[in-house]
Amino acid sequence: MNDDDDADFTRLIQGVRRLHSDRVNIYAGRKPARSRAPVAAREAEPAADEISAAAPRREAWFNPGLQKKLQRRIRQGQIRPEASLDLHGCRRQEALQMLTEFIDEALRHGLRMIVIIHGQGFRSQQEAVLKPLVQQWLGNHPRVLAWCPAQARDGAAGASYVYLQIP
Repeated sequence: MNDDDDADFTRLIQGVRRLHSDRVNIYAGRKPARSRAPVAAREAEPAADEISAAAPRREAWFNPGLQKKLQRRIRQGQIRPEASLDLHGCRRQEALQMLTEFIDEALRHGLRMIVIIHGQGFRSQQEAVLKPLVQQWLGNHPRVLAWCPAQARDGAAGASYVYLQIP
């Protein structure tokens, strides 16, 4: 190497800073992911008059954070319910009050899997009343991680498995 090469090299690297680390942050410049509302903000339960039977119906709901294997175990009834609540014959307000108290009690005792028996609505004059009411209420509860129809041994379509988040 001669002096001309050294001078050319020095001229070419002028303004270049030395790196202190050779790691590259691939996330720099990205917008942070939107997080869900904090649990405290979601704690408020909907009032009975806010829950309408006209809302879109789902057959099941699973929190996106639940593993697929756990979802399958819940759906197949492999996790046995630790408690159950039968709402047959209850009116809307009475059913919601009983359901609220039951979920609160289950959470207090650290129960994960419960079953809610709401019936299929065959004796209702028009459409089922309790089934969509219970399903919508469960979908809005911040501590419910999943719910789906129960297996035949636990009530089939007339009951729902509910998987709870332990505080």
